[in-house]
Amino acid sequence: MPKLSHQTRSFDEFTLDLTRGCLLRGQTDIKLRPKSFEVLKCLVENSGRLISKDELIRAVWVETAVTDDSLVQCLKDIRHALHDEAQQIIKTVHGRGYIFDREVSDSESVDQIVTYTEEIAGVRVIIEERERNGHIESSAKSPGQAIVETTFESARVGSTRPVIRLMVLPFRMLRTDPDIDFLAFSIPDAVAGALSVLDSVVVRSPVGAARYAEEILDLKQIAEETQAEAVLTGTILRAGDRIRVSCQLLEAPGGTVLWWHSPDVTMSDLFELQDNLVRRIVESLALSLSAREHHRLNRDVPTTSIAYECYLRGNELSRRGLAGFGNLAVARDLYRRSVEADPRYAPAWAQLGRCYRLIGKGMENGRENFKLAEAAFLRALELNPDLPLAHSQYAFLEAELGRAKDAVERLLGCAMTGSASPDLFVALVLCCRFSGLFEASVAAHERARQLDPLIATSVSHTYYQLEDYDSALEHVAEGAWAIVGMTLGTMGRTVEGLVAFRKTEESGLPAPMQAFIGAWRAMLEGNRQESLDAAEQCIRHYLDPEGVFYMGLIMAHLGETERALTVIGESMDQGFSGVQVLLRNPWFDRLRSTMRYQELLKRGQARLVEAEEIYRAAGGTQLFGASTRAEASREVSR
Repeated sequence: MPKLSHQTRSFDEFTLDLTRGCLLRGQTDIKLRPKSFEVLKCLVENSGRLISKDELIRAVWVETAVTDDSLVQCLKDIRHALHDEAQQIIKTVHGRGYIFDREVSDSESVDQIVTYTEEIAGVRVIIEERERNGHIESSAKSPGQAIVETTFESARVGSTRPVIRLMVLPFRMLRTDPDIDFLAFSIPDAVAGALSVLDSVVVRSPVGAARYAEEILDLKQIAEETQAEAVLTGTILRAGDRIRVSCQLLEAPGGTVLWWHSPDVTMSDLFELQDNLVRRIVESLALSLSAREHHRLNRDVPTTSIAYECYLRGNELSRRGLAGFGNLAVARDLYRRSVEADPRYAPAWAQLGRCYRLIGKGMENGRENFKLAEAAFLRALELNPDLPLAHSQYAFLEAELGRAKDAVERLLGCAMTGSASPDLFVALVLCCRFSGLFEASVAAHERARQLDPLIATSVSHTYYQLEDYDSALEHVAEGAWAIVGMTLGTMGRTVEGLVAFRKTEESGLPAPMQAFIGAWRAMLEGNRQESLDAAEQCIRHYLDPEGVFYMGLIMAHLGETERALTVIGESMDQGFSGVQVLLRNPWFDRLRSTMRYQELLKRGQARLVEAEEIYRAAGGTQLFGASTRAEASREVSR
């Protein structure tokens, strides 16, 4: 039986548990952010001694440059936890530092811990019993239970552990205010992002919930259409240098108010506001968090208010993606300022990587932006290996860089841990398709929609390549800029396809995407040379192997046999499988008798088999129960 030395420091009615890293008042666990706990620990261990700001900062933020704001935020957090607003426990000596003015008693005990595992209904239960001074203790609700983890056979959607579905609506500005309007989206979005690391809650973010915010709140409609069980709403109003943020959490569809909160904050209090909202949501929904979830929830804490403000402002500007291409450069610079102010804030690194990637797709110097994007994503994952935003956004970049199979393997590993983040499955839709795993791509879409019925995926492209055009049109995601016209045109509904393409051309997409649209539109119009010229421009500048493959499809349709085969080969070299389309699409009929086509087919099939092996080894068939069509491909080719 292993033994654990258990150290505590006690003062008044409080206990600082150094082994577990928590603050207790009696038997109640008091929430403190990790840095706030470290500041309190330093003060307690130097009880009665004047300790300067610089000494505290050096002790807590080792090898990290931060401003006094970070320490002030932590002290505010601590004083609130200790009910020390009068500063009788932690006294400020102006111009010199702080004194922890309480008598502290130390204690140390030896705990005996027994850990064993049981499998119950497909759920792996890690049971931990702790013997302290002759008594068995447990921090879980039932004696002995500590952590519940899902096994491969009990993926998140089918798990016996309940999952709460929460919709976070954009907040409403009670009065237009250009200086703080960004908070209406960014604060609820940050709350949703913080909760996305939990396995026990599925969050519908403000991006997907925006249309409900523009209407009279109808909780019955929201519950029916999104399966949400709780809804967070809020309003914002500024008075002088204070910002009143009134929030309420409502049960859906009944409308019961689970809690109401209306704090006055300043711009330097924004992360404290977000953190407070997250904690209230967790507590009011009675989420039973595992030790891993507690750790994840407290992991990403910005050390400066300016870093967090820049992060929030960047989120508002970048949320429309390529549709708001003109704002991306400004958002990128805001994220740069954020990581300069706090180099260890993982969400800002992940958003910076997303910005670089989107800018790279829309500009001619894309390769350099892609390199910067990859560096930012890797930094985010180094700081927080569990961050869903970093995993999902990095996967899109990996696919575009020809490493879709690597992304599939990594994303499946994340999903197997029981993650309830639908964004991971959105990324799997694309990465499985790039790898040729069409049925897995559809299964990933279905899993994403089980978690969030309104989430946008690229599955319409999967259905298009499967020649299931009705399903392609049925599953077009909001913001999709090409697939509607492509599908209608391929179905012979030329006039409707042209209308869709011309509308998209007027939307102000970046030049590489305009070339993509132009190639399709001109082909449908019968302007052969214009279509081919636009296709060549797209191939030169559009950093997406699937997009290159589609240009090869156009060339095959226009009778440019040799060039089509060359372009298809280039798209395969860049990481796009395409074997299913090669086998089935009638536009390739005139190419099938050529030796080059047969060679491409063999290459594609070999890569598909390799992708299938990776998919199976990573647990894809256990997770989705979907085949990968590799056998079907081999049968068709015989």
